[in-house]
Parts: sequence; structure tokens; C-alpha cells
Amino acid sequence: MLEVFGTHGLLVAKLRGQGYDGASNMRGEFNGLQKLIRDENPYAFYIHCFAHQLQLVVVAVSRCCKGVEDFFEYVTMIVNVSGSSCRRKDKLLDKQKQILLDKIERGEMPMGRGKNQATSLVRPGDTRWGSHYTTLSRIESMWDAVIEVLGIVEEDVRVPCRAGGLVHQMETFSFVFILKMMLKILRMTNDLSLLLQKKDQNVVQAMSLVTDVRTRLINWRNDGWELLLEDVKAFCTKNEIPIPSMDNTFTKWGKSRKGGRNNVTADHFFHVDTFYVAIDSIIMDFDHRFNERFIMRIFLVMTVSIYKITLSYSLFI
Repeated sequence: MLEVFGTHGLLVAKLRGQGYDGASNMRGEFNGLQKLIRDENPYAFYIHCFAHQLQLVVVAVSRCCKGVEDFFEYVTMIVNVSGSSCRRKDKLLDKQKQILLDKIERGEMPMGRGKNQATSLVRPGDTRWGSHYTTLSRIESMWDAVIEVLGIVEEDVRVPCRAGGLVHQMETFSFVFILKMMLKILRMTNDLSLLLQKKDQNVVQAMSLVTDVRTRLINWRNDGWELLLEDVKAFCTKNEIPIPSMDNTFTKWGKSRKGGRNNVTADHFFHVDTFYVAIDSIIMDFDHRFNERFIMRIFLVMTVSIYKITLSYSLFI
């Protein structure tokens, strides 16, 4: 690193900030680079990439409870099974095009709208959660086509797979509920992620955007349950998916129903154990990653930078 600086006529002593895009500051042969630079120059304050911090926040919500974790495993399998070969991708494309044409003929979609509709699923990335938002959006918009293609794959005796089981999972209230909930969460965080990656974004604006999304999540937690439930029920009704009574008994994720010790009402199961847990998880991670220490680092970098500019200007005049 010192050689690179020297090649460009730069001095480590004048460095006033460090930023890395990764879960740790650097890995492999460059592991601990952030500390090594700080040893050379204590004013080279380190700020983690805002956008990647946000990615880590969203990753946390995928592990907030067993139901959400299982949901994303099913999503990965759905994408893999329905699009693992060119032949299956072509089937999915043909089915979606036919569904769009049928909707236009029935007057459910205006002319010109269908040509811009997504006609393929996107494999979700491990760390880039914008890709998960795209994947879930397309599963929702291509629902009928995905179900039909999985059914065709299941009937193909030459290809042993779990397509039939995936159709069964998709056509459950639980799957639709988590799909709709995660789409709402990812829509909010994806918009923030795109804004944070703009080149003209500054740290003050970035922190303001983070605070705004956190506030929106809290407001949704307090006031969004009924609207979410209505949205889920409407989707289930449209696709002939059974809707349980919220007074029905459900067994907690991964627990045995034997003896009734792990049984709760459906309302508690979805409202408290899933909805509240997911939102509380992401809010807690927001507070952990964008905390006072993080803001203080930004303040120190800005203060030192302003001081240096002021000092340089005073020497110039």
C-alpha cells in the first residue's frame, strides 16, 4: 500500500479516511490493513461502507426466526428447480407470456403493459440483497407461471426433484405471508441501498436516509399489521390458497405440537412470532451498525477534514 501511495506521490500522513466494502475491513493477505494504516497515521479514520452496512442489516433479518430462514431456503430451491436448464427457462418464459396475453384479453392488464413485465426468475445473491428483492418480486408477479412450470417438472419422471413439494409450500398461507412481509422490508431497504450508492451522496444525507428508513420501519410495525394481513388474504383468495382463522391453533416454528406446550393462535404466530420478530430484528441491527460510535467516526472525519481545509486556506492567505 505504501508503494502504491509513493507511485502516485501521495503521503499516508495526509490520509484522513478509510472505507472498505466487505464484512471485515480486508481479508487474506491484506487482513488488518485498516489497523496498519491507523498505526502509521492515527487521523486516517475508518468508516464502513454505508451500503454494505445496510446489506448486513438485511442479512440479519433473514435469520431472525426459523420461518423466515426456511422461506429463503425454499425460494432458492424454487429458482433452482424452475430455471436450472434452458428448457425450463424457456417453459417459464412461454407460460408467463401466455398468462400476460390472457390478462390483456380479459381486460385485466392494459395494452402495452405486458411487454415490460419480467419473464424470468433471478438467482438471489449471497450478500447483495437487492437481488433477493428482485427474486421475490418476480415470484410474486410470475406466480401462476412458476406454479405451472414446477408442476410440469414434477410430472417429468426423468428428472427426480422436489418440485411437487415446492408447489405445496408456495400454496400455503405461511409462504405468502412471509413473501409479502419480506417484499415490504426489502422494498424499503432496497430504495435506501440505491440512494446510498449514488456518487453525489454525502455522509449527512446518508445518515438522514438511514434514520428515515428506521422510522418508517417502526411506523409500519405499529400501524402496518392490518394492511399487510389484508394484502396477504387478498393474494391467497385470488390464488385459491386456504386462509386460516386467526383464532386457529398453530405450532411454533420447529417445535412439536405434542402436549400443546408450543401451540399458539394463528394471530400470535404471524403477528408476534413472525411480523414483530422480523421488524424488531432489523431495527436492532440498524441501531447496532449505525450507532453513536459510527456517527462519531463520521464526525471526527468531517471535523479533521474541515480543520485541514481551514488551516490550508489560512496559510494561503
